[in-house]
Amino acid sequence: MSGIGFTEMLLLAVIALIVVGPQRLPGIARTAGRWSRQARAAWQGIQSELQAELDLDHNRKIMQASPSADAGDKPSAESEVESSPTESIPSSDPTSASQSNSDVVER
Repeated sequence: MSGIGFTEMLLLAVIALIVVGPQRLPGIARTAGRWSRQARAAWQGIQSELQAELDLDHNRKIMQASPSADAGDKPSAESEVESSPTESIPSSDPTSASQSNSDVVER
């Protein structure tokens, strides 16, 4: 809780009880909690937007650097996927799964 211990919280509660009074203290505490949640949510929204922008900028720099690099030496991800054997990809068809299991048992 940002460096505030139990004794500090207890001291703040006692001071608030003396200053505000016991009738208005629950309402003020609810209002303070609501403001705290709203501020925290706004801060998290700002952080996530900033992180998304940084990621987008980083990815943009990578994409711009990629064509200027040795494009002929490394195959693209699409060509790697196309050249991979289809046998290693598990099928969702139950008949082919049972056939591949029987192939394993026979070997």
